[in-house]
Amino acid sequence: NHKEYGVTSRGINVYMEHVLKYLEIDPYTDTFTVKMSGGPSGDVAGNQILNLQKFYPNTAKIIALTDGSGTIYEPKGLDLDILAELFHKFDSIKSYPPEKLTEGGYLVDKYTKREETAYVQHTLCWRMIGGKLIQDWLSGSEMNNLIRNNVHQTKADVFIPGGGRPRTLNENNIDTFLDKAGNPTARAIVEGANLYLNTKARNYLEKLGVLIIKDSSANKTGVIGSSFEVLSGLALGDELFIENKEVLVEEILERLTECARNEATLLLRSHRETGKHLTEISDRISLRINLFTDQLLEYLEDVELTDDPNDPLTQTFLAYCLPTLQEKFQKELLEEIPPQHKKAVIACHIAANTVYSKGLSWSPSIVEILPLLIKQQSKI
Repeated sequence: NHKEYGVTSRGINVYMEHVLKYLEIDPYTDTFTVKMSGGPSGDVAGNQILNLQKFYPNTAKIIALTDGSGTIYEPKGLDLDILAELFHKFDSIKSYPPEKLTEGGYLVDKYTKREETAYVQHTLCWRMIGGKLIQDWLSGSEMNNLIRNNVHQTKADVFIPGGGRPRTLNENNIDTFLDKAGNPTARAIVEGANLYLNTKARNYLEKLGVLIIKDSSANKTGVIGSSFEVLSGLALGDELFIENKEVLVEEILERLTECARNEATLLLRSHRETGKHLTEISDRISLRINLFTDQLLEYLEDVELTDDPNDPLTQTFLAYCLPTLQEKFQKELLEEIPPQHKKAVIACHIAANTVYSKGLSWSPSIVEILPLLIKQQSKI
């Protein structure tokens, strides 16, 4: 269950942390501000709220958030413990206690209406003004303006779109993400939601200096988590998988953290060295990994794998597998996993680790130095 274990948000948090440090903000000691789309009841946004509460309880300040129930702005930072409670109750931002707002804060509850006439409804907006909590009933246009623009207009260190429609930010409305002076309202964006920004919007903001972790990088841990689930299921079957699920999940989460850290490190190192936009670098990483994977799969097509744990290719396959699978279920891994699946694991494992360790400027034919790489990867 991706929502239960937060597999996608695990990677998003790693990218956020690395980007903040790149901006010379240590999230463990320095206060930083976050704005998000998607609320506590969502998978990506909800689990990222839990990450902020767990890892940075004294420094993370979520100051603006919009979900399907409304939008909230809190200049001093929302109460992370309350947001975590809403997550566990599968509740949305409309249920945030308005009395917790501080001066200038507001909460739009999209579902609480009152009829002004038979044809006109107003929507509830709680506001803290002069130390008093008041009800400000909004017209339809006022409500829509706040819901559309609150998160985009609020200034923060990092924006994490964790929900929203595809292409919510595009070339036609990118100005809503700029302040009056034409500067972006966030220094960095980690795309938790797929396609929240379209390509033109990304390019526009990157030219203005925004660091953008593209969705194809930010969401990789969800895909990788699913791949380990498949591998474990093929090797163990349902009964053994359930018996070992608790430890396997912890090992998967640790591996996801490592995978995200590897890519984040390469992304930001390449950006520092070349000045190229992070979204371009993200695409180049994917292309290079896919190129090497295809070269290796072509080479392995006619190779017959053995079940000998001392064989270099078998060692490479086992090195990829989770520690519990290696230690307790090596026999099942060797006997139950189909050869083509093993070859795919070997190819991807070598290709990804080679790109992350060698960088993007390294480009010989990977097959030519395969013996050396197999020796290196089997020890990882």
